[in-house]
This record gives sequence, structure tokens and C-alpha cells, in this order.
Amino acid sequence: MKKQIVGITLTLVAVLASCAKKDTPQMTATANAPIEAEAMGKPVAPPPVVRESKFRPVGAAKPPAAAAPASSSPSAPVPVPVPVPMMNSPVAETPRERSAPVPVAPPAPPPPPVPMKVTIKEGSVIAVRLGETLNSEKNHIGDAFTGSLAEAVVVDGMVIAERGARVSGKIVDAERAGRVKGVAVLQLALTEINTADNQRVAVLTDAFLTKGPDTTKSDVAKVGIAAGIGAAIGAIVGGGKGAAIGAGAGGAAGTGGVLATRGKPAILATETLIRFKLTQAVTITEKL
Repeated sequence: MKKQIVGITLTLVAVLASCAKKDTPQMTATANAPIEAEAMGKPVAPPPVVRESKFRPVGAAKPPAAAAPASSSPSAPVPVPVPVPMMNSPVAETPRERSAPVPVAPPAPPPPPVPMKVTIKEGSVIAVRLGETLNSEKNHIGDAFTGSLAEAVVVDGMVIAERGARVSGKIVDAERAGRVKGVAVLQLALTEINTADNQRVAVLTDAFLTKGPDTTKSDVAKVGIAAGIGAAIGAIVGGGKGAAIGAGAGGAAGTGGVLATRGKPAILATETLIRFKLTQAVTITEKL
């Protein structure tokens, strides 16, 4: 039994030894392959050449041109490659010079408003109420008077002068009543109105005429009454002849009294309504 075991063991050892001999040349050849290649003088692949990129980041300064290496100098420095920036790397920007601020012109002012122009036509009527009493016995040519508008002055739907606005005028003629015949005369015209924008506008109007009462009939009656009284007194005193003498004397006395007394004056009381008519058109420019 022991002999069989020993024999089997020896057989296994022989088998293992033969396997080892078969693998050894292949392993040796594989391990020595690089050495054999090197020994045979096969060329070794050179390392990759790194060159400088001609691209540069946006905004980056252009790199200076490299100096050409001297052919005779073996120790010329090898140019260092510029690293290419990554796509996600921040791009450097060159600082920009700050320009001086451009002065901004102020906005143009709005155009001034255009004033309105209106024309009061010739023939227009202006109603006025007198602010004072005028009398041909007391007033003279050239005297001024005042009043107010009884109605507003309207042109094209626009109120040019308000009702109650102040107006002015002057007396253009004033005549006292005569003795026995002749009546008093008073004429006045409007010269100025105050507009709604506080302007004093000159106007030309026709003259408004008023006359005093005619006293001719009353004067004749006065003479007749005086003559009748004289005749009655003469008749009582001296009969028919005395009546004639008395009538003549009474008439003369009555005539003398009439001649000594003037007729009644022309008077325009306060608040009298007078309508003046324009004799010339008036153009008014609105006051802004």
C-alpha cells in the first residue's frame, strides 16, 4: 500500500515538472519581449508636440510674437504653450475708458398760448346805464361821464365785456335853452369800455341826442295872460280906451317876463338807459 502511494506521488511530481518546463519558455519570451525589442534598436514613438494656440479669449490682449530661436544656440528656450481656457471659465474683459457724460439739453418749453382776437363789428349796439345825472345847464362840451353796461357784449358766443362793467364817455354838445324860442340840447358819446380781461378799450360811437322841453306855447300863453290882465285893469280904470292901453301894457309886461326867463334844460337822470351804436369796428386782442 505504501508503495502505491509513493508511486502516485512521484507520478504527480513528474507531471507538474513537465508542465512547468512547457510554460517557462513562453513566459520568458513574453517577459523579455521589450528587452529584445530594445536590444534590436526599434524606434521609440516621440512625445506629442504641444504648439501655441493662435486663438485668444474675447477681450484678452493679443500675446506678443515669440522671437525666432537662434540656429546656432542649442540652449534656446522652448516656448511654453498658452493654456486654452475652458468654455465655462469667465472671459476677462478689458477695462473701458469712461467717457465724459454728455450734457443733456433741457426740454424745450411749450410754446406760449396764442391770444384770442375778436372784432366788435361796426353798427353793434352797446347798452349803457348812466352812473350820474347830466344837465345841459350844468354840463359843458368835453365833460366826462361814467356808467355801466346794461347788457354783456358778446361776439361769436364769447363774452367780451360783462354786464355791469364800467364804461366812460364824454359830452359832445350842450346848449342851454334860449329865450322865447330855442330848446336845450345835450349830446353824449361812449368812448371806452372795460372788457372781461380787464382791458380798457377805446370805442367810437355815434352821439346820443336829447333835448329839453319846447316852451314856445307856454311862453305865448304867458304873454297872453299878461295882456289879458293888463286889459282888465285898464278897463276898470279908464273904460274902453283904458282897456286897450292896459292890454298893451300887460302884453309888454308878459313879453318881458318871457324874455327874461329861459326854457327848461335837457336832463338825463341817473340809471337812464342809452343805446350807443359803434361807428367803427373794434378789434380786441385777449390779454394773457
